[in-house]
Amino acid sequence: MKNHKGVGNGIKKGLAANDLKREDIFVTTKLWQGNADWGQTPKTYETTLASLANSLKKLELDYVDLYLIHAPLAKAERLEQWRALIELKRLGKTKAIGVSNWDETHIDEIRAAGLELPCANQIELHPWSQKPGLVGYLKKHGIIPIAYSSLVPLSNWRVGQQSSKTDKMRADGEDSPFKKMAIKYGCSEAQILLRWGLQKGYPILPKSSSRVRMEQNFDLFAFEIDDEDMASIEKMDRGNGVAWNTGVLTM
Repeated sequence: MKNHKGVGNGIKKGLAANDLKREDIFVTTKLWQGNADWGQTPKTYETTLASLANSLKKLELDYVDLYLIHAPLAKAERLEQWRALIELKRLGKTKAIGVSNWDETHIDEIRAAGLELPCANQIELHPWSQKPGLVGYLKKHGIIPIAYSSLVPLSNWRVGQQSSKTDKMRADGEDSPFKKMAIKYGCSEAQILLRWGLQKGYPILPKSSSRVRMEQNFDLFAFEIDDEDMASIEKMDRGNGVAWNTGVLTM
């Protein structure tokens, strides 16, 4: 990833400024597995080990708390990459290991090989992409679903940066049920979407460059979405979402 040096510098300054220790924060990074279809050389066992070593050097850290494989794109190398993550955990270079954008088929490969299962799977999760089948599978096998792109239903989410599918999903924006809920609970639409994820039991990954919005994203514990509204949101599922389509990635 291209932001390791900046993140590492921010961690160093933040720890010093707030009198914190390394164990007081949780750091996650990912392995870009490589994709032959994009002209890239997929990571091997050895280059997977080297990739985290390079990330740690840039971060100026001895370990990360969670290391994920970004996506299941390297079919022939997937299990070797996973074996390398198991070794990195054994070596103490990462405290926990997981995957991102994997579906049941990909994780079944790990199970069939008799290897340690991921502790987490980072996937697109929000009211319009709830993935009940995949989430149920993950929970059955003790794998934590981590939600990203939680704010997709917002009318201003990454305008111009995603596909036309995103724009189509925004068609009912002005009279959004999330706006009505925001008024009801005295909060923002973003807080409704993030609070939904928390109440579903998901770690969430909101992102913003606005200090005000960052503070709002943290302020999720002054209200609770009631059972009626949670049941209403349950009916809003529209399928795979706008980011990685795990069904397309099954190879």
